Parts: sequence; structure tokens; C-alpha cells
Amino acid sequence: MKKLPIENQIKKLLKDNDLSDMEEDILETLIPCIAITPVEADDLPVGTSKFGGFPDLPEGEEFPRWKGRPLSFIAQYNLAELKQTGFSSPLPDQGMLYFFCGTAMDIPVWEEKGEPGGWSVFYIDTEPSRLRPVPFPEDLPREGFFEERKMKLSVEKTLPEVEFIEGMDDVYFDLMDQLYQLEERESGYHQAFGDPFQMEGDVFKECKANSGNPSDDWVLLLQVDSDEEMGMIWGDLGMLYFCIAREDLRKKRFDRSWLVMQSH
Repeated sequence: MKKLPIENQIKKLLKDNDLSDMEEDILETLIPCIAITPVEADDLPVGTSKFGGFPDLPEGEEFPRWKGRPLSFIAQYNLAELKQTGFSSPLPDQGMLYFFCGTAMDIPVWEEKGEPGGWSVFYIDTEPSRLRPVPFPEDLPREGFFEERKMKLSVEKTLPEVEFIEGMDDVYFDLMDQLYQLEERESGYHQAFGDPFQMEGDVFKECKANSGNPSDDWVLLLQVDSDEEMGMIWGDLGMLYFCIAREDLRKKRFDRSWLVMQSH
């Protein structure tokens, strides 16, 4: 059975709890995002938005490396496909956006504040017809290969993060707990834009603190949940968050993106 939009679920929950008078206030807080569902698919067309498998790169473009070691291919966006969702994205309307990172224990997320570690985010303004799958480098460890999955993209809305305040009314706290349960996704919390699904604190504050970029306005480019079927396990079943300051995004300075990993 198809899951109802969260707005409909919220209205029903409030009605069942005789709290329909809160409906407008709660619905106004919802934050739009692109939810990403990994889908098995045979013979994906070159240039499709996807997780894992071989990256589709232009002729002459190679796997990015960090200190001579190849990074693992995490995902790619066909930006025209993101545009087709109808989401008002600050990304370019066409071209490809790629996400790589190190998965070996000796490739750190970052070494020193302001110094990126083992990851790479880059944009190429090209047509799918000019792309070709690039095989894994021979020196990439087997644990750095991930199963290929097509990205099913859909615009959804999420609730904002609300911190528990001592003395908060138990009825309200119970209601918020029920509301957050409505956001559960069977396919994992893979996402673009919106608020990160945080596990260890404020992701954007962590970006600001560790990147050396003083911006208070960060954008979630890609959130990747742990996914056993794809072979992606981040720490203790954690998540990866590829983020960028909005000003850098506006100027397409994707090399200034920052990566955060959080886990249980």
C-alpha cells in the first residue's frame, strides 16, 4: 500500500488525538527535501542518478585520489533528473555531480580543521552521451566497492528537529514522538536537501566548526544512510553527510564541500 504524504498522516494523527487546532502551526514547520530510495535495476543507462557501481565519467576523467590512494565511488546525480522532481534546487539544471570518499580506516574524514581529508565532490557540465563507466582502480580495496542501485527520487517533507526542554508538557512531548515516527522510511534515510537526520548533534554546526568556513548557511547535498544491501556501513550503522555552504554552492565551488560522519 502506498504511503500517504506526511501532511495527510499528520492531519489524521492530530484528529485522532483531538488536536486538530494545532494542524496549521505544525504543517507550516515542514521542510521539503528529496527522499532517495535505492532500487535494484539491470542495465542502467549511462549517466543515471545512482549509488555505487562504476561511476560514469567523461573520457579522460579518472577516479579521484587522496595522497595517492583511490577513493570509493559513493553516488552520482544526473542533475536533470533532480530538476524533473519539481524540487526548487540551488544546483545547476543539468550536468553530473559526483561523490567519492575513503572507506579504509587509514583515510580520515579530515586531518586538521580546515583541511579536507579523504573525500571528493565535483561537478561536470556534460551530457550523458559523453560519459562512460570507469572500472575500479586495481589498488582500490574490495571493501571500497559498493553495489549499484538506481536512485528513485521523490519530493517529501520532514519535521524540524525539536530539542527536548525540561518541563515540556508530557502530552506535547508524546505528540512529537508520534509525529517523528511518521517519518520512518523502510529504505533508509538517504536524502538530498532539507534538514539532516542527525545522530550525534548538529551536522551544519560541525561543518562550520571543522571546515574553517564561518558560514551559518549550509546545504545538505547528499545524506547516505548505512545500507547492508549496498555494502555501505558507516561506523556503527551511521550516516554520511556531504554538505556545502550556500555561497559556495551558488558559485559552484563544490571542491569546498565538507563531509561529516555520525553514528550511534
